[in-house]
Amino acid sequence: MKKTGKHYSQTMNTTRKSHRVIVFLLAVVMVSFSSTAAAQNSGDVEIKASISAEKIGLDDVLTYTLTFKGINNPNQPNLSGLTGFSVESTSRSTEFRFVNGVSSYYTNFIYYLNPLQEGTFKLPPVTYSYQGRDYSTRSFQVQVVKGSVAPHRGQTGRRRMPSIFDDEDFFSSPFSRQRKEPIDVRLLPQVSKSSVVKGEQVILKIMLYTRNRIRAVNMAPDQSIPGFWMEWFPVSNSIQGETRSYNDKVYQVYEVRKVALFPNKSGKLKVPPLKFDLGLAGDTLSFFTTNQRLERASKEMTIDVRELPPAASNLPVGSFNFKANALKNNIDINDILTIKLTVSGSGNIKTLVPPTLEDSAYIKVYPAKISRDVSFKGEGVSGSVEAEIPVSFKKSGLISLPALTFKYYDPAQDKVIAAASKPLNINVTGAKEKQARVESIASTEIIKQGEDIDFIKKGAVSHQGNLLHESNFFILLLLLPFVLNLLIFLKVFVFDRFISGSALVKKRKLLNHTVKELENVKEPGQISPILENYLKEKSGLGLSAINNQSIDQLLTQYNTADADIKTFIRLKNESDSFRFSPDKNTGNSGWAAKQLKHDLKVLVDILKRIDNRIK
Repeated sequence: MKKTGKHYSQTMNTTRKSHRVIVFLLAVVMVSFSSTAAAQNSGDVEIKASISAEKIGLDDVLTYTLTFKGINNPNQPNLSGLTGFSVESTSRSTEFRFVNGVSSYYTNFIYYLNPLQEGTFKLPPVTYSYQGRDYSTRSFQVQVVKGSVAPHRGQTGRRRMPSIFDDEDFFSSPFSRQRKEPIDVRLLPQVSKSSVVKGEQVILKIMLYTRNRIRAVNMAPDQSIPGFWMEWFPVSNSIQGETRSYNDKVYQVYEVRKVALFPNKSGKLKVPPLKFDLGLAGDTLSFFTTNQRLERASKEMTIDVRELPPAASNLPVGSFNFKANALKNNIDINDILTIKLTVSGSGNIKTLVPPTLEDSAYIKVYPAKISRDVSFKGEGVSGSVEAEIPVSFKKSGLISLPALTFKYYDPAQDKVIAAASKPLNINVTGAKEKQARVESIASTEIIKQGEDIDFIKKGAVSHQGNLLHESNFFILLLLLPFVLNLLIFLKVFVFDRFISGSALVKKRKLLNHTVKELENVKEPGQISPILENYLKEKSGLGLSAINNQSIDQLLTQYNTADADIKTFIRLKNESDSFRFSPDKNTGNSGWAAKQLKHDLKVLVDILKRIDNRIK
């Protein structure tokens, strides 16, 4: 037994030594690995820049690429303040690279820059801060010359402008694909609640699911949803998208319209399909982006609407606050006091009616001035209703106006709530002034044959020498109907038929109307619809047929200068990109306003030149 115990003890000592050696070796390996990883991580972050050419023409597009290595989801730098260039559009792509078993993560931002004038321009370094350290790229000098130095493609020799949306990963270059992608675009409705009471707010969102590049989204006009009071949310200037999975496919999803619905009857109410006109970007191999028009409609939905409880019949539905206050607490009895009633909260603000203030032995109430403020911020419609009620006092002293009550039904609490204001105590001072005495003669005393001489003596008798019917003014009054009839005859049968309907007048009206609309433009996104409307009226083309190619053909047909055609199409594409790009220009606002003013002036000059050519 002793020998066996000794052998066991020696075995255990040997095992402990082996464990210590293994732990020591593992520690050495971990320290070495950590040092290596730290060394790799410290040098694994890089930011590089490259350009497609150091010399381009005014008709070319410069591609500027920023590559981020080792930075997860970097923010896109803003290059809108570049001198001599405007940013036509941007795209983004991501990739993993495996070299000798080591993976690296890259993010590419690609900017498509359009030269504004001839000369040599510097692209300054881009600086990016990451984990307390600043990284900078190199700078470039680009020479811009007249015309184009790139190989011409097709008959026009112009390069196509990239779309605001991208390929299936929604971030790759618009020049990268070599085949047409299948059309996969759908509209799906979403409601905040599928079961509500009558008058309760329901938010309906129309979501655009797309695997294609969309350049325009327009809701068909004159669409209604029977059984509901509708409050449409304003259309945003830019649409922010997100990536979602639907039916085992990855889509880019955008909220294109949102409306607050307030059911005004009970039952299973149908929300019919809402129709939209979509502009789909064309083939990426063409030099100009040709929009393909698509019609899509959302799916029909059903909302179950219940009747209100009997106690809540005809009451507002929502969540509200109510208060009443007087603009003064001390007032002279001869003055007018304004009582302000305010109802605020979430619900159908446009149908809210504040409580009424009644006449009493102490006050006289005059008609109220009612104003409404509706807010579309957040996920629902909210706002306030104010009633300003003028009140005069019949007696002096401390007068107490009783509390007012505003009743409404809160569906969240499923009960009727009576919101009461506080009583108003007004100190009324002074004495009521006597009203000025107005002397009058009884109607029975005014006309008495042979007995009214005293009344005539007291009154002023006008001079009867100049009779109205003998004056020149009366003759003009008689001639006035004949003159008006003559003017109407000339307008209807001469001006409207032969002058206003002439091609020259219509042409001048259209040009003046278009120029006036352009002068009122506040942002680039408003330019494209104005130009499309002008071309539609001028050429007779439908909106769906107006694209870069048809514009080029139309203007070329009427011998328009090539420079005017290119500038016209470029400014229209810039407007389209601005309207629907998820990344709005956030550069120097003063510079952007100056650039917009310059572009509008150039566009007006072009319109005046081409208007005389197009018949």
